[in-house]
Amino acid sequence: EVIARKIVVCGDVDGGYYRSCVKNEGSRFRKLSGTMSPPDDSKKAEILVEGRRKMVDGFVRWCERGNVGLSQRITVESVKEEDPTGLYDDFYVPTGRDN
Repeated sequence: EVIARKIVVCGDVDGGYYRSCVKNEGSRFRKLSGTMSPPDDSKKAEILVEGRRKMVDGFVRWCERGNVGLSQRITVESVKEEDPTGLYDDFYVPTGRDN
């Protein structure tokens, strides 16, 4: 069963280290698809994630852990059920850098 969740996280979410951790946890370790909103200095970001229920639930628990290292502190503001879209074939996390 494929499910989707929108996770709103707050804190040090604009840093490259946290964004890299989100991408690795989502795509490499859990084989999920989705995206994270680009950095915007608001201290909030939305993560839309899709995949098998067990993997998505594990990803939400990872986000709720809050401590990802490098003294970055993250809190989960909300987790909402969404309808899976199938729009993503990978996990896309923009860094805000010009490529």
